[in-house]
Amino acid sequence: MQIYKVFDSKSEIVFSAKKSISNSININHLSEVSKFNKINKFRFNYTTSNPLKSIQSWYSDCKFIEASGGIVIRDKKYLWIYRNGIWDLPKGKLEYLEDFETAALREVKEECGLDSSPIIEKLIYISFHTYKENSKKIIKRTHWYQMIYSGSENVFPQADEGIEKVEWLSLKESTLKSKESFKSIKEVWNSLQI
Repeated sequence: MQIYKVFDSKSEIVFSAKKSISNSININHLSEVSKFNKINKFRFNYTTSNPLKSIQSWYSDCKFIEASGGIVIRDKKYLWIYRNGIWDLPKGKLEYLEDFETAALREVKEECGLDSSPIIEKLIYISFHTYKENSKKIIKRTHWYQMIYSGSENVFPQADEGIEKVEWLSLKESTLKSKESFKSIKEVWNSLQI
């Protein structure tokens, strides 16, 4: 069953084919979100037979961007980047005619200065989040992969992308960093089957 969560400003909107039984509010249209936000309600569920098509329809006024990234594992440590004051996972936009897996490998290697490419084990999550860029609203869909890396543990941040640090962190450290990161990154981290 397809289930997607969109992180839209402060809100989390689950698009699924089945009604949610969690503590979320069932809604019928995106315009309802701001009404509930005013009374401090931020978790929503929208039931639809085609969740992806519904996201595209609801956010038709947004520019749709495709991205890809990964959780990279090396000797029971996980690769994290520090960008713009926040711990994050390596990811980036797809280039022209690039598929999600190729983009994920390229972005991880570039952003972290790896000496060789990791190996993708599996797709673990697809995230959606919105943001504004030059007053234009964007919705970004990111495919996240679990990857194994056996190259050098030396890493180098891609400074021209605003990355200040790249570090291999333990499971405990990674879990803590995920809680300090964006809600979508916490969700990606929690999807990892360890």
